[in-house]
Amino acid sequence: MSEYQYYEFQAIDRPLTEEEQQAVARLSSRVDPHPRRAVFVYNWSDFPGDAGEILARYYDAMLYMANWGSRQLMFRFPKSILDLERVQAYCRPPIVEDYVSLSTVGEYAILDIQFHDEEGGYWIEGEGWLPAMIGLRDDILQGDYRALYLAWLKTLEIEDLLDSVSEPPVPPGLNKLSPALRTFVDFFEIDELLIQVAAESSGDRKTTSEGWLRQAISRLPAEERDTFLLRLAQGEAHLSVELNRRLRQVSPVPEPEPRPRRTVGQLLREAEERRERERRRRAEEAEARRVRELEALAKREAQTWDEVDALIQQTQGKAYDEAVRLLLKLRELARYQGQEATFQQRLNRIYEQYHRRSALLRRLQKAGLYQT
Repeated sequence: MSEYQYYEFQAIDRPLTEEEQQAVARLSSRVDPHPRRAVFVYNWSDFPGDAGEILARYYDAMLYMANWGSRQLMFRFPKSILDLERVQAYCRPPIVEDYVSLSTVGEYAILDIQFHDEEGGYWIEGEGWLPAMIGLRDDILQGDYRALYLAWLKTLEIEDLLDSVSEPPVPPGLNKLSPALRTFVDFFEIDELLIQVAAESSGDRKTTSEGWLRQAISRLPAEERDTFLLRLAQGEAHLSVELNRRLRQVSPVPEPEPRPRRTVGQLLREAEERRERERRRRAEEAEARRVRELEALAKREAQTWDEVDALIQQTQGKAYDEAVRLLLKLRELARYQGQEATFQQRLNRIYEQYHRRSALLRRLQKAGLYQT
């Protein structure tokens, strides 16, 4: 199987200038200049530069994936409007930084989320993943850290963190993920049961009421309101982030009582207990389904033996395969009913009657239906 690597960059806050587009285009003859997007696909070769540096210089989001299991998502944020301390809480302890890290480059902060499946991944195309997750960048700027918590949670599947390490702040809304977050979970293959356990300490997300907004805006000095309106008219990016942060300063919203932090050990044990309960539930459902099928077969057992004989009479490979399938079902029914000896007698008669049909006998023996 050939190698497959996919890189996609997107500019969100502002389009690239003509000069910047040409600089990106010089990286590869396969990419056409575009003010908002660049895609690089490689088979048997590699990206000619440093993807992180290209992101920091020109773009706001980058996605990388390879068919051997590597997955990476990077966002560039204006450092001045990102709560660096709160974001950094999801990059601890230090070993987590190998997978979820935050760094600063000039006026920007770079969030890098990457996981590499050492056992190799399955073939999947890169097109469409980044557009489906691009909204997470704005969510993080607005203080929605669910993607960061989920990325931290993913590290528990691949790293032996100390059982006593506490989880980072659990953001509200883990029990109701947005489409972008669901794509994020699928992209990084995060354990659904681990998410369910984590969501138990996650409350509901609260929306800002219009009444509170009006009240908070009224408390802004008139000159400050006019300045915000002017900046809005000029199309300044992320102005809503700054405005909402300022509104919370002039009209503070009571913070919910913090919930007790669980440890890594508690999260993993609860997830394993849920996994075991789910395994038992599925096993019980499968057994109940098997019993129903056998009881239904018991009602038409004689007819099924007749079907086996009719199929064998056709002397065709497909018919033999179907006959063997029915015989396996009949053997299972005999074991369920405690009539294995009776089944074996009828099977022996088939061997005796059709002992010259080598194609049939090979199939019977391969299926474990041996003559005794």
